[in-house]
Amino acid sequence: MAALRGAVIGYGGAFNMGKQHAQQMMNNGIRFVAACDLDSGRMEQAKQDFPEILTFTDPAELIARNDVDIITVITPHNTHADLGKRILQSGKHCILEKPMCIFTEDAYDMVRLSRETGKMLSVYHNRRWDGWYLTLKDLISKDIIGDIFHMEFSFGGYNAPGSWWRSDKKISGGAFYDWGAHLIDYALGVVPGKIKSVRGFIHNRVWHEVSNEDQVDSIIHMENGAVTHIQISSIAHAPKPHVRVLGTKGAIIDTNIFDGELTLFSQINGVKVETKVACEKDQGHKYYENIAAHLYKGVELVVKPEQAMRNIAVIETTERSAAEGKELPVPHEDFVK
Repeated sequence: MAALRGAVIGYGGAFNMGKQHAQQMMNNGIRFVAACDLDSGRMEQAKQDFPEILTFTDPAELIARNDVDIITVITPHNTHADLGKRILQSGKHCILEKPMCIFTEDAYDMVRLSRETGKMLSVYHNRRWDGWYLTLKDLISKDIIGDIFHMEFSFGGYNAPGSWWRSDKKISGGAFYDWGAHLIDYALGVVPGKIKSVRGFIHNRVWHEVSNEDQVDSIIHMENGAVTHIQISSIAHAPKPHVRVLGTKGAIIDTNIFDGELTLFSQINGVKVETKVACEKDQGHKYYENIAAHLYKGVELVVKPEQAMRNIAVIETTERSAAEGKELPVPHEDFVK
């Protein structure tokens, strides 16, 4: 098979994500041939980074090209759905930066388009290869903590949000669409089965100069009885562990997912044991390894679009539940493979 030809839409300066995606494509046998950004200055930078590529300031021109096979979208959240649909309709594979989009129905439409066109759709949930998460899943697979019945994931503190688009609810979707998308993806990757209901709670108490929520809490009830509490906050004066997982045989706490170790609580012959477990190394580069293996060799896609849609369904249902003051089912749960 000839090498696939890749491109990115969005080459903004923040975190330099356009360049990172391009390099990861190239590291895995996908030729990087084009970039697009509304800012012509960023296209000048892209040309400096990759002199051989084509550059565009209009996404429509790039999407219409017949010499591009796969496009990664790295743009503000509220643009993902429109661009994703247009890319799939043009007969190209599509990767969306997380979150997949803002509204579940848009996610559903993109999944449906992917199935109809036979083109790959995936979302850049590269944090599935975080070292601490790989270690957690390994401990669970070895039945060290037993059946999981309760989990807590949290992120944040007491900090004024930035004034850029990530704090603008119309563009970002809200506070839950950034790290919340990762935390939900972590949780749903650990507990099997379907979601029974979601109960959401929202606080807007302090940072009135931005439109994102100050704190979002989501309680996810699984059909097997497990409960997950996910919290994103910019008004939490007191810290809490980033991760707390309770099982029938033990528990795991990670006070800081960036510090390289988990705390394992268990019992040996009736004696309570607390020990530190060193985490595996982060392996986020494996996301594009899997994309290439899937497209070139037919290897199973790790981050499936139905899974990413499920994350958006939880986020959106959390907000609707908070507004209505009651538990709600998530849409399209039966659509998830």
